[in-house]
Amino acid sequence: MLEQERVKLLFGPYRTPKCKVGRRLRCVMRGKITVAGLSDAPIQWPYVPQPGGNGYRSLIPCGDLVRAVRRESETAVAHWWGVSRHTVLKWRKALGVEKNTDGTRDLASRWAPERLLNEETTRKRMESLKSPERAAKIGAAKRGIPTPDHVKEAIARAKTGSKATQQTRLKMSEAHKRRGTTPPGIPLWTKEEHALLGTMPDKDVAERTGRTLGAVQARRYVFGVPNVIKRNPINSDA
Repeated sequence: MLEQERVKLLFGPYRTPKCKVGRRLRCVMRGKITVAGLSDAPIQWPYVPQPGGNGYRSLIPCGDLVRAVRRESETAVAHWWGVSRHTVLKWRKALGVEKNTDGTRDLASRWAPERLLNEETTRKRMESLKSPERAAKIGAAKRGIPTPDHVKEAIARAKTGSKATQQTRLKMSEAHKRRGTTPPGIPLWTKEEHALLGTMPDKDVAERTGRTLGAVQARRYVFGVPNVIKRNPINSDA
């Protein structure tokens, strides 16, 4: 939609009220106030300085401006009177005007086909970005090329403190199993070490294998190996 169509006024014409600087106008929100000047918007309008002396100006809601706020779209009013849409919404709220005026509904109906087309285009684009074919193409182009050190550092900083989802952890685990890799600094269990599980206390297995007690307990738990139960020898004199 062209800009002139998007900001089109439907219920004009709207004219600047006849006033002079220093004269008073009746504002529908604040009563009679003194005009400080005229704005330089497409439709010039009298204004007053905002309290606090910060240099900002407030238009005086009166006359045709009030009529436009009640009927036109907030986009059109914001453009022609040189204010933000937030300001127009504040005027509507103060005047008790509903959110969807005649102008707002008309703009929505004229803009709807274009917005729907844009949403459909965006949806198709996002689907293409997530397609397996695109991922395979990018992977083939990067395969065999070492990652620069500054990129590795940036990735590490971005991931510091973040936790991977369960789905991501499963995918990483499957990839490591396919490649036969293990976490850095942790050697694989040998058949002889695995055979020691359950034949002696976990503490002794840890000393024999050079692993931590927690690692031995976790290994035994994963493979369902029962723990050794020590029993005091039966006292024959009892």
